[in-house]
Amino acid sequence: MTNINQLLANPLPIPDMTLPIGISFFTFQAISYVIDVYRKKGEAQLNPINVGLYIAFFPQLIAGPIVRYETVAYQIRYRQETWNDFSYGVCRFMIGLSKKVLLANTLALVADQAFALDERSVVFAWVGALAYTFQIYYDFSGYSDMAIGLGKMFGFHFLENFNYPYISRSVSEFWRRWHISLGTWFKDYVYIPLGGSRVSSKARLYFNLFAVWSLTGLWHGANWTFISWGLLYYILLVFEKTIGFEKRWQNFGWLKNIYTMFFVIMGWVLFRAETIGQAGQYMASMFGLTGNGFIDNDGLFLLTQNGVFFIMAFCCSLPWKNILPSKVSTSRWTAMIYPVILISLFIVSLSYMVKGAYNPFIYFNF
Repeated sequence: MTNINQLLANPLPIPDMTLPIGISFFTFQAISYVIDVYRKKGEAQLNPINVGLYIAFFPQLIAGPIVRYETVAYQIRYRQETWNDFSYGVCRFMIGLSKKVLLANTLALVADQAFALDERSVVFAWVGALAYTFQIYYDFSGYSDMAIGLGKMFGFHFLENFNYPYISRSVSEFWRRWHISLGTWFKDYVYIPLGGSRVSSKARLYFNLFAVWSLTGLWHGANWTFISWGLLYYILLVFEKTIGFEKRWQNFGWLKNIYTMFFVIMGWVLFRAETIGQAGQYMASMFGLTGNGFIDNDGLFLLTQNGVFFIMAFCCSLPWKNILPSKVSTSRWTAMIYPVILISLFIVSLSYMVKGAYNPFIYFNF
């Protein structure tokens, strides 16, 4: 409403309305249920308690992943709890909690300092942008891990929501790995009903993509920064589809990683900023276009003080199961050390929570 009033000579009154946290997540779940029943992809649930359980199941209620009814319909009726599922769920919950408390919350302090300044050096600006890039990943994927783990404890099997998105070699691949449940939701309920990629003209294809990414931006909030963030990805995806980026540029390896992460980081700066102007000013400082220096004592101090957390964040964003030899990942020593590491991380996370301030999940706002 605020954005609309900026375009009107006589502003409309803005109602003072308080909305529940995570409203977009359970709203999308309810919409998918109604549409799937209409499409006859599954039977309508006649028991209102079971429908209420699906809509209001607490582990993933307020920050995802967005669960389809068809994936849990059988589990709601014939749910079974096993010791293997429960123990796996506990381990997954510990991993998610560690991501949030140790990495996301720590790097959030760095990002907040960088974005709060009016002037910053080039290094300080990049440190802040990288901090937020890791913060939002570990904040959101940490919640997803905890939700999936809690679901397992109760006998529910949710689909994965992240698949190491920061190793992507194209923006298209990034969105196949990031917030998977949201991407598939828009694909199944917006993109494909509009015709998807099987249309008679490129103009129609571009319109379909525009509709999806405009709605993706609006889903995060009615702010010009979110809308611009969605349109940025629209432009990048159209560019990649037009030149056949993923098929024709297969031999560029790590250069494609750099290209992808560059625009992902720029996108997160836009996502994090309060206004378009602030985002532009921050990006300008990243390239020394504001007359700022290359490095200052504050930026160097933050980098050295939090260097260990940046290294941990980078290492944990890699799929080590695919990198390490199978003998290492499946060895007896690995199986013995793994629970010790998890328990240690859990204890350290609890100590951080006791002495730290309240730091809510970023996606609670959406």
